Amino acid sequence: MALHPMLKDEGRPEVATQPTINLAEAILIALEYGYRGIQVAGRSGDGKTTATKYLCSHPNWLNSPTPTCWVSIPRRTNGSDNVFYKVIQGALNLANHPRAGAIDRLSHIIDRISSDCEKMGGRRFVLFIDEAQRLSADDYDYLANIDDGVNRDGFRLFCVFVNQSDDTNAGPSKGRCRAENMPPHVVRRFFLADHIFRGLAGLSEIADALGRYDALKHEDVPYAAYFAPHAYESGWRLASEAPKFVAAIDELRSDARLNGSSDLPMMIFELAVKRLLVHVAGRAEAFRQFTMEEIKEAIERAGYLKLEISRARQMRE
Repeated sequence: MALHPMLKDEGRPEVATQPTINLAEAILIALEYGYRGIQVAGRSGDGKTTATKYLCSHPNWLNSPTPTCWVSIPRRTNGSDNVFYKVIQGALNLANHPRAGAIDRLSHIIDRISSDCEKMGGRRFVLFIDEAQRLSADDYDYLANIDDGVNRDGFRLFCVFVNQSDDTNAGPSKGRCRAENMPPHVVRRFFLADHIFRGLAGLSEIADALGRYDALKHEDVPYAAYFAPHAYESGWRLASEAPKFVAAIDELRSDARLNGSSDLPMMIFELAVKRLLVHVAGRAEAFRQFTMEEIKEAIERAGYLKLEISRARQMRE
């Protein structure tokens, strides 16, 4: 039997939670309106990267055959067109000569995107750009060059710009340009559509996310059943623990004197569920359900309070 995915280092199941579905719907609307890009903003840990990687690797949510690619923008000291195109080449798995010029790299990228569209019989290519807050005004011009070339070939490039809104190292002083300061041709291409990406909000979204572990299977065995076989056979489901998750979060926030409610960052959720299934249910033969204290401890150990306190401090500053 192969090692269970949740026992591996990452152990993050590939599931489409409600925030992922909301993002897919926002992209589809932008495509329907004829936009060439959408600006997505969300905080660190909310699950933007996981969501976009999922959408990129499961393109069946798109209404027509559409090739996709995912790229993460690194922090760079060199912001030249040559360096930018090299990053995109890497994401497309294109071989590149270290001494190749920017024009050669640009042509290589355009040829690949157009070729992928032609092979799939589609008109659009969706490029997911993670850490887009690191893009400079010049980078958007370089991207416009790719867009122009693809358009000349009869295809359309659509970019999903995924911005980490609480990245303090990517402000205007670091080269990031506000939309209102961008040239019109960049604004009309890449800044007309917006979407806010959040963590899991409320009982229904948490229950839905937990339910994915009841449905997702490894070697025909649901994840929840693998770690809690007797409880699962008796009718227990992980989704039924959602009210305890909500109550545990409320208690943690109250104890830490954090005001108001907050959505649950996906990173914290995944770490907490892994601890509960692998280290609590998986080690208790007589397991029947989680206690409130076990769930509260799992969420706290996942770093929920540290992250929320940090966010609250940043808001004050």
